Amino acid sequence: MYVIAAIGDLLGPIPIVNWISTPMAILALGIAGSHTGVSLYSSKRIAGTLAMMVVEVIPFVKIAPTFLIRVYFAKKDAQEAEN
Repeated sequence: MYVIAAIGDLLGPIPIVNWISTPMAILALGIAGSHTGVSLYSSKRIAGTLAMMVVEVIPFVKIAPTFLIRVYFAKKDAQEAEN
């Protein structure tokens, strides 16, 4: 999941590529998350995922690695829930 998030964050600031890379990264993260047990679209994590999507459309904030931050906190939350 971190690789998909890193690719999405690296391609996000490029204007033309962003139209394709951001939705593809969001879909790929959703699929990868559901397969690894860290679903970004579960009822517990949907608010953070929606906040990440909103931040992705703000032009100057787009430079921040929002996908990586979201995956990190989702995995951290999943590990804490297991313990």
